[in-house]
Amino acid sequence: MLRDRTTVKRKPGLFLQPYVVAQLSGSLIVQVVEGSEVTATEYALTSWLGVQQSATPSQLAHELGVAPTTLSAMIDRLVQKGQIRRVPHPDDGRSYLLELTRQGRATNLRNSRRLERVVAELRAELDADPEEILEAMRRLEAALRRVLS
Repeated sequence: MLRDRTTVKRKPGLFLQPYVVAQLSGSLIVQVVEGSEVTATEYALTSWLGVQQSATPSQLAHELGVAPTTLSAMIDRLVQKGQIRRVPHPDDGRSYLLELTRQGRATNLRNSRRLERVVAELRAELDADPEEILEAMRRLEAALRRVLS
């Protein structure tokens, strides 16, 4: 007996769809940072520091959803590259804060300008309000964090 080849294909679900979006977004970020001093993953960290000004490693691990051990290796690489620096924590002698260096701010600015062009192109391709999409992604993130905790 022949199988019916007209079966409707299912669309990616709640976990596969964000994975696909993350992969495609990551590919765009790799293009944005190509030829710069940082990798795509490092750019996520330096961008977050650019917004927050400073953070502890544990804050960064939490906010970026990265394992502390993975983050520790990334911090070491970025310090060696001169992109970030460790400064003493004013309230906790056992911890330290991370900040962008002058070089890190310059790298971040160049990459952010490249990214702005990609974002403008992406907005033109969207058939929905970008803020609505972001809000849905924020709700998904919050739900995932609650489930994980």
